[in-house]
Amino acid sequence: MPKILCLHGFVQNGSVFAKKSSALRKALAKAGYETVYLTAPVKIDTADLPFEPTTLGGESGNDAAVDAFRSWWPANEQKDDYYTLDQAFACVKQSVQENGPYDGVLGFSQGAGFAGILCTVIHKLHELVPEQAGSEEYKQKNIPLKFGIFYSGFRVKPDALQHFYTPPISTPSLHILGALDTVVSEERSMALYNACSPESRTLLTHPGGHFVPNSKPMVASVVNFITTQPANDVPENTSEKTPAAAPSEDWSLFDKIGQA
Repeated sequence: MPKILCLHGFVQNGSVFAKKSSALRKALAKAGYETVYLTAPVKIDTADLPFEPTTLGGESGNDAAVDAFRSWWPANEQKDDYYTLDQAFACVKQSVQENGPYDGVLGFSQGAGFAGILCTVIHKLHELVPEQAGSEEYKQKNIPLKFGIFYSGFRVKPDALQHFYTPPISTPSLHILGALDTVVSEERSMALYNACSPESRTLLTHPGGHFVPNSKPMVASVVNFITTQPANDVPENTSEKTPAAAPSEDWSLFDKIGQA
């Protein structure tokens, strides 16, 4: 079964993102795709945030458990490790080793920004994270992505990371923007769109704000884009697999908790 790596937004986690993208997740399952929701490695102390996490699509209240708020890179501009991607690359490499290969990547907000970079480098993580020796099994899984789905994505800002966009991202990409998104501006999302090859990029706009739209037309458009991409032809590993780095909660329980 083809797999899609799903990357959440800032101050979210894999479980929250799975809940908020429930309609898409279930539609992809019906289409024969497995979604793996990875949780970012960098822990965020909400006491340091000048806003309520819900403004970025995160959760508050009972869902705000210890270590629940995560980021794909250190977010404190006052520290030397601000925007470094070492931990994120290592996290994804481990996921590829345990659960890959991935046919595509799907991200929301900060996760979409990181997903854009992964379209360029996911098959080169053995070079970026050399301290994690890749097994022969990993080398089989070390393949380029077939597609990228970016919800409210953006091009990362630091000059030191601009080389990830040269040459332009050639992976077939679908960019979904919210017309009322006040968190990630259209200008920032279009910067990522323009960093992708004109021959392989597609743009969609939904009438809402900063969230993954679960309306039937939008879900159908995304599923259609994904199912028209060729799948990776990699032999299935018949040995016992490490459990996927996805939320441990039962999906049916998630889907009963309010509206995703």
